[in-house]
Amino acid sequence: MPEYDFAISSVGVPQVGRVPNKPRHLIYLTPPVGSKSKSPIYFISQERPDINQAGFVSAKGMYCDSSEDVIISTFASILDSCPKESILELIFPSHRVICIRSLVFNANKSKTQVNQER
Repeated sequence: MPEYDFAISSVGVPQVGRVPNKPRHLIYLTPPVGSKSKSPIYFISQERPDINQAGFVSAKGMYCDSSEDVIISTFASILDSCPKESILELIFPSHRVICIRSLVFNANKSKTQVNQER
């Protein structure tokens, strides 16, 4: 049998060192009406956002001014260095939410798994 038949690897484990107890999410928000900036506003949620409210999304976390790539690669250190006073519990109107992305899930496949699919 080819050697790649016995490969075992994990998919979806973050590369940040430690796995947080609660899933972290990045919420992309549209800028306020009349804002000069066209880039989305980033909100790091410490818990899974509650989307079951009619027309609203509630989340507990903090706003972040960093770029998307920096947030995704260093979200654990951003949250660890965040003062407790900047943690907010907010309710966003659902029309302002562009998307919600999990920061813990990593869909990158290993080279072994890519070879198996061919």
